[in-house]
Amino acid sequence: MSTLTDDAAPAAEEPHASTVVEEEPAAAPTTDTPARDASLPEIARWVAALALLGAAVIHFAFAPHHLAEATSHGVFFLVVGWAQLMAAAALAFTWRPQRLWLLGSAAFNVGIVGVWLLSRTSGLPGEAAEAVGFPDSLASALEVVAATAAVAVALGWLIDRPVRRSGLAIGIPVVAMVSIVTASVVPALGGGHPGGAGHDHTEGAAGGDMAGMEGMDHGHGAAAAATTPGDWEQTRIAALTGHLPQSEISRLQAVNAEYLTGIVSRSRALRDLPPAERDARVKEFVDWSVANAITGENGASQGDGAQPTMHAHGPSEWQEMTDPADQAALQRELQISGALVGRFPTAADAMAAGYMQVTPYVPGIGAHYLNVPLLTGDGFDPGHPEMLLYNGNAPTSKLIGLSYGVLGDDAPEGFTGPNDMWHVHPSLCVLGGMVVGPDSTPEDLCASIGARKGTGFEKPMWMTHAWQVPGFESPWGLFSGENPIVNLATSEVGH
Repeated sequence: MSTLTDDAAPAAEEPHASTVVEEEPAAAPTTDTPARDASLPEIARWVAALALLGAAVIHFAFAPHHLAEATSHGVFFLVVGWAQLMAAAALAFTWRPQRLWLLGSAAFNVGIVGVWLLSRTSGLPGEAAEAVGFPDSLASALEVVAATAAVAVALGWLIDRPVRRSGLAIGIPVVAMVSIVTASVVPALGGGHPGGAGHDHTEGAAGGDMAGMEGMDHGHGAAAAATTPGDWEQTRIAALTGHLPQSEISRLQAVNAEYLTGIVSRSRALRDLPPAERDARVKEFVDWSVANAITGENGASQGDGAQPTMHAHGPSEWQEMTDPADQAALQRELQISGALVGRFPTAADAMAAGYMQVTPYVPGIGAHYLNVPLLTGDGFDPGHPEMLLYNGNAPTSKLIGLSYGVLGDDAPEGFTGPNDMWHVHPSLCVLGGMVVGPDSTPEDLCASIGARKGTGFEKPMWMTHAWQVPGFESPWGLFSGENPIVNLATSEVGH
């Protein structure tokens, strides 16, 4: 008779050997992981790091220009760029002590913004206020964002609550940052190069005449600009002012007037005059000379035309040389003259070799240093330029070009070929061996300070320039009368 125990017994039996036991398949691993949340302080820290990175890129982008313009300005840009780059890394990778990095980077960038504001309002010490541009405004805005975010994290102003991360939310700000920073460092988009100790010397209209530098006006002997005379003169003036804003041009006018006053005051004729009359004559002369420095010559020949000055301004069109022998000869001559660049890197080197300064710095042609024995020697020699040109009035001024001078009734042959156009200056205003006014200086005004018109030589002095110094090659031509790279922005005068 079966019992309940007997009925349950079969369930306790071992399964048959041939029975297959099926198991639940293991769940396949998945690569989908939920997006990790980030806290508000963490997001703010990354915002500060990205803003610092953007500001650093802008400073690095414009540092080379400032190194060429003024070493101190270039070094400033490099120091700021490296400091911001290091701070960005410290915030992004949470270097310790994190609170110190946060507060330190905030304080540093607030200081940089303060320098920028000062340079755009009252101006830095010894400099006029500068115009505001896109690159400097963007850099300053990024610095404010970085400082604000860093302080907020360091002082615990943000609620520590999670925020869901997403690729779109992160990607859009990063792409926007890259785009605007890139735009700021492209001159065509950003509006020019930064300058000064802040961020930007925005290019502005020069306006009016280049009332800034005294001396000689030059030109070319080949082609005129392909614009109307009025348009070309505005283009020329803007180029020779370096496209600086009017405020900066005015500041350099004052620097130039002070320098010219010092030269004029050396006049023996002025020493015996009553102080009031002496000061009045000096002021009248300096005001006229500064106001007519570049516009004083207008591309016309002087006098009755017997002595052409070749004072037409603008690019010198290169005239084709078809004779292979002439091409080879010119190449040899340029190699000889080019070898001189390393011998006279500064005005001090020129003076040590017997050259003396005979003109102040003039935009377009620089400051002229003349070697009189070479001028009165045997004529043109590419290896012995009678004049050397520099970018300022100090012994440390840099070589920017060569100039050749030959005394004679007619222009010399000069360099092989038709491209070295020669000119003369028959009626410069000269005081004590220094040119203080262009050919158009009124004779009575020149005489009022004890100066005289002319060069002091019996025969005309024919001149030509050779712009082959690296970094100062003239885009208007190798032998152009003026060089737009030699301008107020690239000069060391007033900087």
